[in-house]
Amino acid sequence: MQRIGVFVCWCGSNIAATVDVQAVSDALAKEPGVVYATNYQYMCSESGQNLIKDAVKEYGLTGVVICSCSPRMH
Repeated sequence: MQRIGVFVCWCGSNIAATVDVQAVSDALAKEPGVVYATNYQYMCSESGQNLIKDAVKEYGLTGVVICSCSPRMH
């Protein structure tokens, strides 16, 4: 069985201004195979990337879903 981690980024207010990131991460936490779901203000930052790395190790994740803006946006 998959052990998926979901990481929803606020992108400051770029995403969070129009999307309820907490509600999205809460809903995705209930999906089959998802063992960890969270949101963070800047997932691309060093601390955001460390959050992902730490969760992979701690929860034994076999896959991740990153919900964030695209490089094209910046």
